[in-house]
Amino acid sequence: MNMKNLLLAVSMMIAGKAVVAQKLDEPNKLLLLSKYEDAKKEIDKTFTDPKASENPEALLLKSKIYAELYLDSALRAKYPDAGDQTYDALKKYIAKDATLKSLKENNGMRAVSIIYSTKFNEGRKYFTESKWEDALNSFVIAEDMGDFISKNGLGNNKQNIDTFTVVYAGYAAQNAKNTEKAMHYYTKFAAEKIGGKDFVEIYRYILNVELDTKNATEFGKYLALAKQLYPNESTLWNAYEMEFMTKNAGLSQMLAKYKEADPSGKLTSKDYVTYAEYFANVPKEELSKLDSAEQFNVKSLASEAFGKAFNGEQNGVYAFNSGVLLYQQFNTMEDAFLALRGEGAALKAKRDTVQKQQTALADKSIEWMEKAYNILKAKTDRERVETSCLSKSVDFLANLYQWKRDKARGKNVQDYDKFDAKYKQYDSEHGMYTTPKQQ
Repeated sequence: MNMKNLLLAVSMMIAGKAVVAQKLDEPNKLLLLSKYEDAKKEIDKTFTDPKASENPEALLLKSKIYAELYLDSALRAKYPDAGDQTYDALKKYIAKDATLKSLKENNGMRAVSIIYSTKFNEGRKYFTESKWEDALNSFVIAEDMGDFISKNGLGNNKQNIDTFTVVYAGYAAQNAKNTEKAMHYYTKFAAEKIGGKDFVEIYRYILNVELDTKNATEFGKYLALAKQLYPNESTLWNAYEMEFMTKNAGLSQMLAKYKEADPSGKLTSKDYVTYAEYFANVPKEELSKLDSAEQFNVKSLASEAFGKAFNGEQNGVYAFNSGVLLYQQFNTMEDAFLALRGEGAALKAKRDTVQKQQTALADKSIEWMEKAYNILKAKTDRERVETSCLSKSVDFLANLYQWKRDKARGKNVQDYDKFDAKYKQYDSEHGMYTTPKQQ
């Protein structure tokens, strides 16, 4: 482009701005006279010229006029898009005037304040009516305007964020099942490191989402923050830590973590249950990578952890679980014993070794099963799972005492009689304990 053409283009641009500026005089005058509908008609005429959408002054004036329509409840009903028009014009103005000079000097903050406060109040109204999507849509705009005010130092509030609008937006998003939006607002809130009993659920929500996404870095960041802000909720945060670990750690990591944490004396009953359930339910494909001795050790640790959980809470189900894991190992050894049929000193020696291991497992399983039996039988308000455990413990105890009785046959009369009496006691209670639904 030569100099002559360049000067022509510039002069045309200036002329275009001048034309738009002239078209603003009338709507601006009507705005000052509070003739808002007339001002709307004039500003709408101005915006039939595409150049108006590129003019910061025109955009600001449009936002000011439509803001007044939006503020008046009667006019808002007549022009239901007034709020959206105000917000749209403001956003376009802000994008074109980085200095915000006109907004600051020409009472543009009134439009900002109107859209902020009215959208916030709309959001609260929808919120109380449980209209979550509508509430969220209103709070999104209110929060954006509040954020604009805070970041540009245009209000009296010197906080980095508009705290309550952020929280309301997050709550509305959560109730609307919009996880992405809820996390946007909640993490924005969390970044300010704001605590207080009213906000602990925000940090729990964040951690629950990060549990599902399995993002170790983000989970660790917000867990550390929650621990810092709510030190008295250590049990809760430890539970989250355990949950994340069991969902994401491998067996070797869990074994190492348990062996490190167990001697510390800091594990709660719930912690032990978490470890126990993990070791008891290791996926077959991962368990198959271990040899039989290692698999046996994992199940033994599961029983041990349930036992330590019981020691902390005296929960009969924990005792049953500890006993039933030992019972399963006992049955595995029984299969090994039966596989050693045959004559010869070598086979007999192997059978004796297996039987010795079985006896230890049977005795330990009986110990835990009887703890479960005594506690659960004494309860008059058993839950379904407790009733099921009581019913099964009777059958398993009968099987174990029958085995011990048969092993004592012809060897020790006193033991035989003692074990036979126990067998008959538990066998007689077979089917006696039914689930609440069957009663």
